[in-house]
Amino acid sequence: MKYKQPKGMYVLAFTEVFERLSYYTLSFLLVLYASASIEKGGLGWSNENALALAGLYTMAAFTLPILGSFIADMFIGRYKAVIFGGFTIILGHFLLLFSENINFFYAGLALVTSGTGFFKPCMPALLGQLYSQDDNRRESGFSWYYFGINLGAMVAGISSGLLLQKFGFRIALASAGVGMILGMLVFFMGRKYLVLDKVNKKSNTKLKDSHPITRKQKKALLSLMFAFIFFTFWAVVYNLALSGTLTLFIENQTNKIVFNYEIPTTFFQSLESLTIISSTPIITFFLAKMALRNKYPHFFTQMNFAVLLCSIALFYFSYLAFIGQGFLAGEKPFQYYEIAFFIIIFSISETVISPVMMSAISMIAPLKLKSLFQAFYLATFGLTSLIAAKIGAISLKSPFETFLTLSIIMLILAIIYFFLKKKMIKAAMESAKEQAALHYGSKK
Repeated sequence: MKYKQPKGMYVLAFTEVFERLSYYTLSFLLVLYASASIEKGGLGWSNENALALAGLYTMAAFTLPILGSFIADMFIGRYKAVIFGGFTIILGHFLLLFSENINFFYAGLALVTSGTGFFKPCMPALLGQLYSQDDNRRESGFSWYYFGINLGAMVAGISSGLLLQKFGFRIALASAGVGMILGMLVFFMGRKYLVLDKVNKKSNTKLKDSHPITRKQKKALLSLMFAFIFFTFWAVVYNLALSGTLTLFIENQTNKIVFNYEIPTTFFQSLESLTIISSTPIITFFLAKMALRNKYPHFFTQMNFAVLLCSIALFYFSYLAFIGQGFLAGEKPFQYYEIAFFIIIFSISETVISPVMMSAISMIAPLKLKSLFQAFYLATFGLTSLIAAKIGAISLKSPFETFLTLSIIMLILAIIYFFLKKKMIKAAMESAKEQAALHYGSKK
């Protein structure tokens, strides 16, 4: 049995590196740019307004894919949506080159987020089309795709910082547009390796799945909805653990001195992507070996493991917070290696659950709605950030009680998932067999 990935996976993963380079370049720089004084090349805004701007940017980038995916699925197709979205992002970065004019600045941000709305949900949908319903390479393919996402995030952190130091905000903000041009060239030149949706020019309507949704497929969709519920709880913890809340714990309550050098707080943020990048090859190799022995774990089983691992990470942080209660005011109860270990554990759960969730959507969601379901997956990150912000404010005052409560909730969810997954897996597998039979039957 061969386990070589289709060439189209590498085309899509490489293209996604540059789209994420675009997103994270702005994500890392927006607060700095808006809050920097005018003399230093910034906008001179207050910290509160700068954070509000970054929040709006994040919300737009993760919720506009709902609209973009609807247009892609119903009207123009995913391939054209990616092309349109990519060049809209490029134009947005070009306008940011003139960001000293506030109108160009707003227009540039609007174009980048709008382009992301078309681009982002269609890429995993195109990736899913490379695999048949019973192809065991699917989860590994999405893991490599997620590898590309995090590689883009890491590069953005390095390149944006260096360009900001050397050339200032305007060049740094616009820089990701150059990478996006390269990414779109790769996507266009590699289109022959993709399975593209087409448009029936005679009727001027997009070809759709001609088969109605059957009872078995509805059961599989219900299983997918249950998976979404578990993923939503995980996403709340993600926004809490790897965003502003943890950053404040690191900045104010963590001893970061190593050999008389204070580790920058941003290093801990980059540790997430570094963990994902380093663990992805190990996980995909392990899955490949299991597939060769016909013991490949179903994607719902993998998600169950990720939820359990998330609860373990939270219990560990709860333990750190409990020990920290004995410290006096002004002291730093956390050590850098303790926080780093927490991030590594949680990031491994992310390495498993995020690509697997995309893979499950690509397999179970109806053909004509795959991009829309991928958009809901993305919107989950944006919407749960609001819940995480409120929980985070509470955790700063009572970290042990807050994280212990979250630990128990995630453990209970992992146990519930364990008892539900057998029926969920059965529904997904029966639906996959039925869709495969319909697909192959329609080709005869």
